[in-house]
Amino acid sequence: MGLPLKPKDSCAFDAVALGEIMLRLDPGEGRIRTARSFQAWEGGGEYNVARGLRKCFGLRTAVVTAFVDNEVGHLIEDCIMQGGVATDFIHWRPDDGIGRSVRNGLNFTERGFGIRGAVGVPDRGNTAASQMKPGDVDWDHLFGRLGVRWFTPAASSRRSPRPPRTSPSRRCRRRNGTARSCRTTSTTGRASGRASAGTRRRAR
Repeated sequence: MGLPLKPKDSCAFDAVALGEIMLRLDPGEGRIRTARSFQAWEGGGEYNVARGLRKCFGLRTAVVTAFVDNEVGHLIEDCIMQGGVATDFIHWRPDDGIGRSVRNGLNFTERGFGIRGAVGVPDRGNTAASQMKPGDVDWDHLFGRLGVRWFTPAASSRRSPRPPRTSPSRRCRRRNGTARSCRTTSTTGRASGRASAGTRRRAR
């Protein structure tokens, strides 16, 4: 039995993802604590799905997120555009100049080698995406007038803009027949995270 997806020719997008996208800073072969240079990428659990569908399978995808309207925000936007994901539904927040009230998230990511696991150091307090609220996105326009076959909502972190059960996005999605991904984060995932942290400590 196939998935209950809307016809492709009736939708502007095959998949849309809602979630935080951070600037990923990669020290390459080195370690975060001793690095003097980093390569910049974009990254976020839900966004990675949309980018993969676009680059690997040629599907039409978009992302719903929020950035601060400054140079870092537009750097992340540029990375998203290079990945072929539509940026029409990015909500831009004014920059206060120092990031006191709202900022763009950073994620320092170190590769693992042998028994030493990968290390991730997120810096995502007070991010624009975590402060998204009803009214920031016109869900009726997205799900109704444009049409979306598949929706991937944020589910990876309490800091991500996950819509509540009674949110406008949920009601509009159901009303317009858009399928959605199931939440996969569980206590098992948290337990595996603790084990990885233990592995990292032993490898240092």
